Amino acid sequence: MNKTILFLLLSCTVLYSCMKEPLVEDIMKQSAAETPKTRSSGTEYETMPNPYALDVMQEVYDAYDGSTILEPTDLYVRFLPQDSTQFRILHYDYGLELFDYPLDVVLEEGETYVDPTIQEGDFSWLYTTVKPDFEFPAGIQYEILEECYIPEEGESIDMTKGNPIDVENAAFERLGYAIEDSPDTKGASVPQGTIRVYDDFAGNLVPVKGVKIRCHTIVKWGTGFTDENGNYTIDKKFLIGPHYAIVFENNKDFDIWGQYGPLAKANHNMGWHRKTGHSEDIYTNSDAWKWAAVNNAAYEYYQMCEQTGITKPPAGLKIWVFKDWGASSAPMLRRIKDFIGYNGNIDPLNFFINAGYGIHATNIVKYLKFLLPDITIGTSEANYKTVYYRVNHELSHASHCSTVGSEFWAKYVSYIMTYGAYGNGNGKNAELCGIGEMWGYSMGHLQEHNKYEDGIDEDYPYTIPDGAWIKPGIFWELFRHNTLTPKQIYDCLIPEVETYEALVKELYRLYPAKADLIEQAFIDYGITPNVNKPGSGITYDTFFSNRAVTSSVSVMGNDILVQNVTVSNGATLTITGTNSVTLDKPFNLEKGCTLEILRDN
Repeated sequence: MNKTILFLLLSCTVLYSCMKEPLVEDIMKQSAAETPKTRSSGTEYETMPNPYALDVMQEVYDAYDGSTILEPTDLYVRFLPQDSTQFRILHYDYGLELFDYPLDVVLEEGETYVDPTIQEGDFSWLYTTVKPDFEFPAGIQYEILEECYIPEEGESIDMTKGNPIDVENAAFERLGYAIEDSPDTKGASVPQGTIRVYDDFAGNLVPVKGVKIRCHTIVKWGTGFTDENGNYTIDKKFLIGPHYAIVFENNKDFDIWGQYGPLAKANHNMGWHRKTGHSEDIYTNSDAWKWAAVNNAAYEYYQMCEQTGITKPPAGLKIWVFKDWGASSAPMLRRIKDFIGYNGNIDPLNFFINAGYGIHATNIVKYLKFLLPDITIGTSEANYKTVYYRVNHELSHASHCSTVGSEFWAKYVSYIMTYGAYGNGNGKNAELCGIGEMWGYSMGHLQEHNKYEDGIDEDYPYTIPDGAWIKPGIFWELFRHNTLTPKQIYDCLIPEVETYEALVKELYRLYPAKADLIEQAFIDYGITPNVNKPGSGITYDTFFSNRAVTSSVSVMGNDILVQNVTVSNGATLTITGTNSVTLDKPFNLEKGCTLEILRDN
């Protein structure tokens, strides 16, 4: 979790403004204000005539088929949100594909539209198309700009004599558009391309994975997602070169927030390009570089979860990226229902500061839940490898949160709030924090090492600022010697594991055969477990653990430990020991099943 100070201050500021009313939108407007504006508000924009306007399409039909009366297929509309709640409703509750500029305006690559009718700092109009039966959200200002007719792909008018008339093509030609045609691109084309980002640590371009690519020509728009090779295919055909953008919404179920702050997904305008497609390479001098780097690290973390069985972060994860901050965090406040507050720091002044803030933080969850990110990533002075580590660290926390839930995470956030960072290892919930950071730090660096195939150092290679008492080297040691896999350790991070003693007990319970190695890893890093190892006093040579027995099985050995076993489906479990047989909890023998314990003389 590194330091959550950045996020906590942001959250407190937003809530304070909300409760006092005058400045509720300041932080959102500041994020929007930081977006580069390449034209002054007094500059006029070039616009394109709309061939999809209902009256234009009707003229096409009238010219060749006077019997057809068209009905609108779409409405070109715009919305003017008055506050962040309305903005979020449009983006997330209604699932609209929103554009922050009029769809008939010509914008060059990287250019940002400045609405000349809106004062700087206020929310701007948002543009899109909706179906004619769309139910507009109550209380949000909107305007229907134009009724449109977007024909089906290949829609044509049959002629008694001559070739059929392509409706879309005829509408474009009617307005004077030059259709891009060549022997291999006759008519409308499906845009395809490849998006890559520069890995400035490895010195090569890598694909941008799972991100949305959006194209539009006036009011006709389509989308597609890049695959693992960075390749995309748009779901619509276009007759002339459309406008291209990257919208940082990922098909692994996370969004990246950038220039719009907590209001909408980051967006990179790529400009107008050929109808057959556009490919782009994103270098470190682009504002989109940090979003693409974070996107890739997160995508590969989700892949790791799918491959190993580690629980993914909660659905619909929101990642807020800051280019001018170095700190990152995983407050997960959108997921917390329990009270957040003072934890027991001995400093009386800190008590009053943090107790009051705790009330604020709890109310943030209640009132501003959907405006909060799950994690924040600072990219200041970070190369691609550093970003990769930071994202994997924080997403490891998000996976942990998925398993332990609200009450546990409220204690976690409260501890860090109370001590400003990690404290000195004392105080209420210090070990809870220590266990979470052991997991986050060790997994962040393990993912980083696996990514760059540079091997796992003999000793944990990094010190922890403001948290020397935290011991990620314990997990690192277990990874390095193949004693336990990350998934096996993750399986021990259950809600009840809030202390080192509880962690060791759970490790011993699940992996009794590895008890000596687990104990030694803790001792090597300065923590001596005060926990009895499985079968203390007996040296087991045979372990039958973590099994679901559904058909008859026999187990033989000298000293046998049976632990965490369920016998079902009428099966018989036969255990034959020369010296001893120990049954340890949990052990479940379902009705109709048989347990036989025999001595081998």
